[in-house]
Amino acid sequence: MSAVGVERASLRRLLPARAAAELLAPFGRLLPAARMRLRRADGELHAEAVGEAWHEPGVARTWPLAIDAVEVGLLVIDPAPRTDAEEAAVEVLLGALRRALTAAHAQRAMAGETLERYREIHLLYRVGDALAGTLDPAAVPRRVLAEARGVIDGDGGGVWLADADGDGAPGARERIVVEGPSAAPSDGAGLRARLADPELPAIVAAGPGAPEHLLWAPMMAREACLGGVWLTRAGDDAVFAAGDLKLLTALATQAAAFLDNARLHQRALAQERLEQELRLAYTVQARLMPRETPAVANWSVAGFWRPAREVSGDFYDLLPVGDALGVVVADVADKGMPAALFMAVTRSLLRAAATGGRTPSQTVADTNRLAALDASDGMFVTLWYGVLRPDGEVRYVNAGHNPPIVLRADGRVERLPRTGILVGWDADAPYGEGVVTLAQGDLLVAFTDGVTEARDPHGNEFGEGRLLEIVSAHRRADAQAVLDAVRSALDAFVADAPTHDDCTLVVARFGTPPRVG
Repeated sequence: MSAVGVERASLRRLLPARAAAELLAPFGRLLPAARMRLRRADGELHAEAVGEAWHEPGVARTWPLAIDAVEVGLLVIDPAPRTDAEEAAVEVLLGALRRALTAAHAQRAMAGETLERYREIHLLYRVGDALAGTLDPAAVPRRVLAEARGVIDGDGGGVWLADADGDGAPGARERIVVEGPSAAPSDGAGLRARLADPELPAIVAAGPGAPEHLLWAPMMAREACLGGVWLTRAGDDAVFAAGDLKLLTALATQAAAFLDNARLHQRALAQERLEQELRLAYTVQARLMPRETPAVANWSVAGFWRPAREVSGDFYDLLPVGDALGVVVADVADKGMPAALFMAVTRSLLRAAATGGRTPSQTVADTNRLAALDASDGMFVTLWYGVLRPDGEVRYVNAGHNPPIVLRADGRVERLPRTGILVGWDADAPYGEGVVTLAQGDLLVAFTDGVTEARDPHGNEFGEGRLLEIVSAHRRADAQAVLDAVRSALDAFVADAPTHDDCTLVVARFGTPPRVG
């Protein structure tokens, strides 16, 4: 592992002192006569716990803690364990510490890898922008000024560029380039103070406070002032002539066309890059959606995902959890690229947290703790995470999400309530766990609000009642057929109305559907 990797895998980053102390504390009952200390790689104390019967330091024993063969910390126990029971307790403690460090390292690595891929995409386009060619607005000022000074005699001169919108108003984006021993104004406001109208060519004679004669020509394109070019001469007899003004005006007009085309070209390139970037982001994001359903006994499961824009804050996931199936349906509370990035991070964190036999509540709590570190500006995610077992039992966490629906074979409807707040809001938030058992022919339907809040051309919402009606009408079919029916009805309902929100839906059926015909 590189030096950078070692720093990223430090004990302080992987296992915060508070969490480390909470992990050590219960072992005080198993090692009542010992003091347990967790030290960082540099020897600094990270956390400790002391047994009730510990009196004074004895002969200590040390165990290294490593990630990928790189030592990140030490477990120090004094006095060293003397009995088989104490040795066994230490082994259990070491196992717990190593599992916690390994899981945290895997979570950070997966999240970092996801973000790194997006960073690589942005880097590629920045490099492309630097090599975009010769149509560069930044090259205009000095090129125009050199041409002007080449055809008209002047002591100095300059070019003023209005802001990128070309409205001729003062602003942070305006630019001044001055050359030669000129005492002309060095800012847009000072220059305009000498001009009756910046949009008209002018010869301005020297006067009090302005010892130079000024020749000014605006750069006009499509009835907008993009800026202007000026030349100066010192001395009473150095007044510019009408022919000078005509030449400079022609040059400024030509320069304005060049500058306008260059800006349009740059904007077209920027728009093209943005569209291509979004297409690529969509491709990357679509590949994060499940391509196939992991097999789980007695269940049929199907899902669909459709973004409202090029990228989405919704996602669903299907992941094997032992002999069961983990189902995730989530919705980031934002739109566009920030939501897509946070979606990818949350998905990676949850997948990493779901390993090692963790319960749904532990999985979501671990995901929330790490997601809260990256959440900013109100970025958070609602999600439902359930584990579908072969016997029909479903253990779940509903973190601020729309309550999924359980439709019983006899037509009864149940909703799975929320068991905690949204993910990314509070790093220490607790998450309760719900449980429901499905019988032969029961259906579970989890969705985001983009499904129920989809609108038709008249502004009417699809609604949960309509969703239930369609599911009920097809409840004897398998999960895929139910999903297809909802999707078809949703498409017909929305028709050509604008899509306002991402749509995600997962249908799970317990038991084998009856044969038709």
